[in-house]
Amino acid sequence: MNNRATADWAFLLWGADAAGPVPRTSRRARLTAAVRTAQALRTLRRAGWGAAQSCLRDARAAPRAHRELPDDAAIRVARRELPRCQLVVRLTEPDALCLARSFALAVYLSALGVPAETVVARQRTSIGARFAFHSWTELHGEVLNDIPGVRSGHTVLQRVRCAALSPGTS
Repeated sequence: MNNRATADWAFLLWGADAAGPVPRTSRRARLTAAVRTAQALRTLRRAGWGAAQSCLRDARAAPRAHRELPDDAAIRVARRELPRCQLVVRLTEPDALCLARSFALAVYLSALGVPAETVVARQRTSIGARFAFHSWTELHGEVLNDIPGVRSGHTVLQRVRCAALSPGTS
């Protein structure tokens, strides 16, 4: 594939903000991220959200992972890796709802060294007497696996991210 074709795809996927090529992710890092994601999903299914949060908070980045990328490059890496993570979710938890899918993406990206976080929220208004809960993944304030306006209709209850990748930690 020539550089012109790559530039065209970058424009289609990320618009005029695509500044240069997306950093490569090694196959080994992707495999490590996939295995850790499958294990974390199993923990979520068997032990619940409390244990799953610990998995995400205690996650470690894979060798040769993306560390300290500029925000725009990290977001482009995350969007490129999203379909791969969705494949892992589909294979391990075919009926996964938003919490499992969002949690899986945050674990997958954390394993790659990208500091994504799982957001758990409650719907602000509801026609019925009960409120709906929803979850999505964010990276540097940008929603990755839902529509960008999802935040406007929800009140955030919790944000969970990998402690090792949080600002101010080593």
